[in-house]
Amino acid sequence: MAIPGKTGRINCINTEIMNHMEKISLSKGFTLKLAGIPDTSVIRLPRPATVGVSALDIPHIRPKLLVKEKDRVNTGTPLFCDKRDTRIQYVSPGTGTVKKILFGRRRRLLEVVITLDAIDEFVQFDPVSAKDLAQIPPRELADHLKQGGLWQNLRQLPARDTADTAAAPPLIIVCLNSNDIFSPHPGLVLQDKIRQFEFGLSVLKRFSDRVIVAARTNSLALLAPAKHLITLQVPDIYPGWDPGTILYHIKKEAKENAAWYIGAEGLVRMAHFLETGRYPVNTMVTVTRGNDKKPHMITRQGSPVRLLAGNFPPGSLITTGQLNGRIKDPDAHLGFFENTLNIIPDTPGDEMFGFIRPGLNKPTVSKAFLSSLVNRKVQMDCTMHGEERACINCSYCENICPVDLMPNFIMKALVSDDIEEALELGLLDCCRCGLCSFTCPSKIELTRILSSGMDAHHKDKQG
Repeated sequence: MAIPGKTGRINCINTEIMNHMEKISLSKGFTLKLAGIPDTSVIRLPRPATVGVSALDIPHIRPKLLVKEKDRVNTGTPLFCDKRDTRIQYVSPGTGTVKKILFGRRRRLLEVVITLDAIDEFVQFDPVSAKDLAQIPPRELADHLKQGGLWQNLRQLPARDTADTAAAPPLIIVCLNSNDIFSPHPGLVLQDKIRQFEFGLSVLKRFSDRVIVAARTNSLALLAPAKHLITLQVPDIYPGWDPGTILYHIKKEAKENAAWYIGAEGLVRMAHFLETGRYPVNTMVTVTRGNDKKPHMITRQGSPVRLLAGNFPPGSLITTGQLNGRIKDPDAHLGFFENTLNIIPDTPGDEMFGFIRPGLNKPTVSKAFLSSLVNRKVQMDCTMHGEERACINCSYCENICPVDLMPNFIMKALVSDDIEEALELGLLDCCRCGLCSFTCPSKIELTRILSSGMDAHHKDKQG
């Protein structure tokens, strides 16, 4: 069980500015000055030829296939479920034919690809009105959402697995801002959907009496129509808006480590499903590439990466996060939880005399380059700028960690297979933000090591 975090960091804001809202002060973390922030215009992309439902971005899942190639499916037809709870189903975001089912090593399911028809035919579920909501037992409501393919939007800390209905959560965190720095703006996600968002909050209150709605400071201007629903303001310092970071700074007792969380769009999609009885197929995504500013895009869930990314230089890296996303195959499809693509250009090779260059365009935490002194947005690239070396106990990772961990010591405990020591050092408080790996001068993949340790511990607990 994670060690309870510090709790004396919440201060009330001027009530004339924002009623009933509290504020978290974050003393650590880091925000990169990166080029490519999406603009606030919104476009709708044409209907894709194919969609895919990926199993790769779903943590801890043990998928069981429910279809085979050339099967006909409607929008909302289950494609696979989770063997740990077969009621949790992942459904088709479109009507058509199962084109192919892709497997990886050891027959691990990668994704189910569907060729779309011109018209959607929906699997119809029983709708749930706001009036009916209070009469439905929480377990029955959860089963309804599981069968409709929406329950997995609710996830549970610290393992970030699908929320477990065996026990009521101590609290639920609604994160208006998604994981990546350039994720879709919540003001645009909730545009014309405030009523559905409020209904979604009513749904969450059927599972917990304590629901926290958190938004980062620079999002508040576009969130004015929803300001009466926001209860917590988080700083613009990355990753202040991550649910793990939020929980660390507000929790008061150990049982709160089992808190649930959900994103803004996931909550709206859940509300849409309950109100209409139909699976919602659209999602909002952003694509960032250097100084090329792109609008927010509304597209079909599971759209092809190539359709969203457009043309990009050979050798580019496509990720779902600047600091902690996963690498995407250009021929794959967007995952269930993924709403951002970052196109990071390749580099031609080693930089000649790089050690004496001023580094005006290089991101830096240690202020080793002049870019830390000038107000200039920089571009990330695929260069490691060095190779992995032994840990030198420089404490850069400790000084930047938003949840006050010592990642270097936890890493050493995990490498030594001393999971008990790693837990005592606060392993389960790790929010997997990626900052420790980013700042490490020895190029040690600290985030990956800590994440693997957390996943292994969670797997052992499940048996």
